[in-house]
Amino acid sequence: MMKRTSPRQELKKTWSSMFETGRGARIYPYLMVLPAVLVVVGVVVYPLVYGILSAFYDVTLRTLGSGKMNFVGLRNFERVFADPVFLQASWNTLVWVVLNVVAQLGLGLALALLLHRAIPGIGFFRSGILVPWVVPSVVAVLTWRWMYDPSVGIANELLLRLGIIDDYHPWLGDTATSLYAVTIESIWKGTPFVMLLLLAALQLVPRSILEAASMDGASGWRKLWHVILPQIRVSFAIAAVLTFILTVNNFNAIWLMTEGGPLNSSEILFTLAYKYGFKRFDLGMASAVATMLFVGLVIATTIYLKLIQAREGD
Repeated sequence: MMKRTSPRQELKKTWSSMFETGRGARIYPYLMVLPAVLVVVGVVVYPLVYGILSAFYDVTLRTLGSGKMNFVGLRNFERVFADPVFLQASWNTLVWVVLNVVAQLGLGLALALLLHRAIPGIGFFRSGILVPWVVPSVVAVLTWRWMYDPSVGIANELLLRLGIIDDYHPWLGDTATSLYAVTIESIWKGTPFVMLLLLAALQLVPRSILEAASMDGASGWRKLWHVILPQIRVSFAIAAVLTFILTVNNFNAIWLMTEGGPLNSSEILFTLAYKYGFKRFDLGMASAVATMLFVGLVIATTIYLKLIQAREGD
């Protein structure tokens, strides 16, 4: 007596036969990745394309409410360039990025070299260095904001005891120091991440190469410049690019500590785009600034990676 198969088993058998041979076997891998592709398109690609297109339209609360957005070409970019705050925000962004990238790479490399040594208790120090990085961004920013408080902040108290300053100073309320005060917090927060990347790269450097350099009489600086850095250049490039991208997009530090003030002294392009969009409700201008930021990030990252590839080729 033949055993009858259930409809479910028949459907499973038919489905399997469709994708085991022929055309079905070729499209099966694409069907497996289709859900992930749809998520990426919906979460990343669509908002990106919509934001870039919005830079060329008149997008305000009025036009959004009416459902009609007029094409204005480059008018949003012209309005952005005509705003004097944009020029100051552009300069602040340049200073902000350069200081963060240089300091985080330098300090991260120094810490990685120190923590690469085989000494007792080194694991404890490695874990301790990572604390700033694992602390939530909002918690870190609010802690530093309290430390900068002109009345009860520990920063003023410590500098007074060391004799560096003579009186309490409003670090976040002074146009001359607000951007640099926030930069210190950002460096403190981001350096452990760079250190972790470079430390992992240092552990992959063959010990035989370092021993050969020492036998040839290479000093510490020469060994670092001619042996260690060439061996970790790829990881160093990745750390530089990631630090650059994360710094440009570091909205929390600036906004929660100064909101771009006082008098736009700590305004960067990211916070300026936020103000255009959510304070002036001009999404067209906000999209124009965001588009320029995106293009700048792509160009700078591409140039840096090309230079790294050219050096590897040489």
